[in-house]
Amino acid sequence: MIDKAITNPGFHKQFDMTRFNPEEQRILKSLSRGWYLTNSGEALRVAQSTYNYFLMKPTLKTSEMFNIEREVVCVFSDYDNFEPRSLDFFEQVYTRLPKMRAETVCAVLISRAHDVERKVERLLKSDPEHQIIIPVSYVEMTDNDALSLLENRFRKHFYSRDLFSFLSPLKKDTYFFGRSNLINEIVNRFQSGEHTSLFGLRKSGKTSIVYAIQRRLESSGDCVVSLDCESPSVHGLRWNELLERLVRLYRDAKGSKVKIDTSGRYDPKSAADSFEEDILKIHTSKKAACAIFIFDEIERITPKTGASIQWREGEDFIYFWQTMRGFYQKHPAVFCYMLVGTNPSCIEAPSLVGHDNPIYASISSQYVPPFTVEQVSQMVTRLGDYMGLKFDALIAAKLTEDYGGHPFLIRQACSQINRLASTERPVVIDKALYNLSKAEFRAHSQDYLEMMIHVLAEWYPDEYEMLCFLAQGDMDNFNAFANEHASYTRHLIGYGLIQKGPSGYSFNLEEASELLRKKHQNERLNLTDDEKVQELSIRRNRLEKGLRILVRNSLKISLGAIKSKSAVIASVPEGRRPVLLNYDLSGLLDRDNSPLFFLELINVIKREWATFENVFGIDKTKLILMLEEINNKGRPDAHAKCIDEDDFQQLRLYFKKLESTLEEWL
Repeated sequence: MIDKAITNPGFHKQFDMTRFNPEEQRILKSLSRGWYLTNSGEALRVAQSTYNYFLMKPTLKTSEMFNIEREVVCVFSDYDNFEPRSLDFFEQVYTRLPKMRAETVCAVLISRAHDVERKVERLLKSDPEHQIIIPVSYVEMTDNDALSLLENRFRKHFYSRDLFSFLSPLKKDTYFFGRSNLINEIVNRFQSGEHTSLFGLRKSGKTSIVYAIQRRLESSGDCVVSLDCESPSVHGLRWNELLERLVRLYRDAKGSKVKIDTSGRYDPKSAADSFEEDILKIHTSKKAACAIFIFDEIERITPKTGASIQWREGEDFIYFWQTMRGFYQKHPAVFCYMLVGTNPSCIEAPSLVGHDNPIYASISSQYVPPFTVEQVSQMVTRLGDYMGLKFDALIAAKLTEDYGGHPFLIRQACSQINRLASTERPVVIDKALYNLSKAEFRAHSQDYLEMMIHVLAEWYPDEYEMLCFLAQGDMDNFNAFANEHASYTRHLIGYGLIQKGPSGYSFNLEEASELLRKKHQNERLNLTDDEKVQELSIRRNRLEKGLRILVRNSLKISLGAIKSKSAVIASVPEGRRPVLLNYDLSGLLDRDNSPLFFLELINVIKREWATFENVFGIDKTKLILMLEEINNKGRPDAHAKCIDEDDFQQLRLYFKKLESTLEEWL
């Protein structure tokens, strides 16, 4: 008895061997000893070339080894030279197959070209989103050990490819995960004639979602017009010129042949009327279905955040959206729009630049939701299996908790795991490897996190301050904001940065909490006396070391090494000078082992002020006062006494100013 649930090697009874030449038939017979050849396919043309394809299904061993369950598309390229267009042939094949029949992540190319592997590898390096192509030659597949060679080729191209390391938005479905419900929701709203929005932090996947929506709608024959408002060719336009641009884009997207002459008809006084006339003419010219206009990076054409002055400070936003909303109210079946960006002020602010906001409260603010544990598990398990990395449920849960369900950060963290994991695959990702990679990735993730939360610091300073309170454990101030301003917490929850539970608010993204805690560790309120002493001691020592380097470099540039040494020694009391004569300039002002006291460092700056005048950017008297206050009051640890709260806050201001100067010059 043969278990029909298990795939056994061989040929399907309807597989037509006669379609292939004798050499290809030998290859097929060889493959049938380890694969089940299910469909003999057909010959198709790409440009001037003809290619043959067939389908084969993996046996249990191969399926478990490479996480392949469905049939694999295999293409014969019977040409001596490899042509890049042969990879385009795979797309033609997939359009002819039922959607879920074949594997889309991988395919096999069997080419007569001897150098096919080298050329395919080089070609795919320029397209990281391309499916995995397993390249083999006719000669290799007619070898007695062809099945082992093919298995090793699968192993090489699966395990050597980092499927987590995407930095750009995903333009294809191949590696796109976890957003089907959100896409269905947005598509359903469009089909109901509703406007939509989608907001989220940088790298939250907004643009990838837009591409997926576009693919879904275009595959159904819907009309999609997408504008990248970050492009100067969009935000550089005036409001009336952008209306004219929309008309042309709409005509192209519809494939309409109707003649539209926009010249001279889109001046500010006539633009709204011309827009209505032209859009209606295009709409009725070909299959009158509703279209969707997608405005990506909408904040680039929004007051206060616009990239060009007419949108940032002028009234172009008002006039543009008055026209768009006015048209929609008269003709709701022609188009609707979707606004995508990081900042939802364009639909949340009741007034902008002294005018009523035309689209205020007409579109609900929708945010990109973080991945759930299940979605994270699906993504890392699926991609990890192709790479020989085995993620269990515990590691998926840790990834979700540590990175707040943020898919981009999770992918990059998994990419770090891939770099540290053994090259002997498959390998199980255990807790030790996870913790090691997490520590390694922390240094890289700082830049990503800074970029993500920069939008808050720039556009929502109150919400940013709330995050800082929460990171520092200052729940009194955080809760005061949360109780008085519900919109603040709504933004933070919407961005996926915090969550609200039965016991209160907490960070959803622990790495962001750690970043803010360190970045603003010197801004905590209600410190104990011991905590104040500790902060002042740490900052004073750090400042002193930085000043040594700054003074040394500035003097050396201004006076040279020999004169600089003399200037330093002349700045200290006479009784101390003989001890210092044996040091050179580098030793006198060594970062960690300088023999100078902090007060003597102040005297050097005071005596050689002409050298430092343009370095600190403040008045000499003010600077010396700040440094002397730090020297006198900033050393409570040395005098075993408490420090007054007012003095403590004043010293914080001094440290902040001087630390920013050191950051600029060192």
